[in-house]
Amino acid sequence: MTSNDQASDVASYAASVRAALSDLPSDQADVLLEDLEDHLREIAAEAGGPLAERLGSPEQYAQELRAAYGAAQAGSRRPEPAFGDVRRVVTWVAKSAWYRELRAFLPQLRPAWWVLRGYLAALILTAAFSPGYNLGPIPDPTTKRGLAEILAAGVAIWLSVRIGRRSHNLPQGARFLAASANVLIAFIAVVVLGNMHSFAYSELIGTTTPEQQPFAAAFAAGQVTNIYPYSQDGKPLTNVLLYDQDGRPITVDKSEAQTTYPVAADGKAITNAYPLTQRHVNGDPVVAPRVAFPPWPAATAAANPTASPSPSPTH
Repeated sequence: MTSNDQASDVASYAASVRAALSDLPSDQADVLLEDLEDHLREIAAEAGGPLAERLGSPEQYAQELRAAYGAAQAGSRRPEPAFGDVRRVVTWVAKSAWYRELRAFLPQLRPAWWVLRGYLAALILTAAFSPGYNLGPIPDPTTKRGLAEILAAGVAIWLSVRIGRRSHNLPQGARFLAASANVLIAFIAVVVLGNMHSFAYSELIGTTTPEQQPFAAAFAAGQVTNIYPYSQDGKPLTNVLLYDQDGRPITVDKSEAQTTYPVAADGKAITNAYPLTQRHVNGDPVVAPRVAFPPWPAATAAANPTASPSPSPTH
């Protein structure tokens, strides 16, 4: 930015700040606006960019002056001498190199916040419309609900980025409402994340809990990674809970397949419900093996004993 552009920017910015504080009594305005142009010229020369990018809008800067010095609306009492010390501190902070670097860096984080805002909005909506659902911060892409969550998050992120890219054209009142909405989304998201039981999708990798040790039985054919229970007539059973003689859940060895465990009401995985739902590394489901059933004996009705005829008495 050339010196002429800097001078024009300083004059325009200072005029806007003075206009924003025009409702103050002259004595208060003199204290707040003392050496304003000199201060702005120093910042413009060191920053090398528009003042609005370094200090915010003139209205915002004027509002910060009100808050920093305790200046109230028209009719307030005369500022105390201590306000001059506060102004010098604020001026020192605004002129410091680390503050300028921070103000220049924060706008670069806006795209990241737009993406995060869309994800959090989708998470909040999912929690609001799915009471009792075991919600996790990472959707499970192997389920229809998880795919719907991913799709909703994608749409919400797209809308959030679109809104964020147009927010600089909003008037001052709309910007305030947008900032309030951002704070509200962040607050509600913290509550939702705090109430989550576990990372739902992390259950896919399926580690047994400390109190549920793997079932260490010896089999000649090798390790046991799943159990497929059947009824006597050969029908496959599901969600069969297995326990040992001491009431401990029976779990099997982990395999390379990804395992999805059902989640109990307390948010913990149920690792002894068989057969386990498993998928190969390539995403294909693990199918049940072909088994041979033993020849169960046919059920026969017990013969009713008949009374033997008593011999007729002989004479």
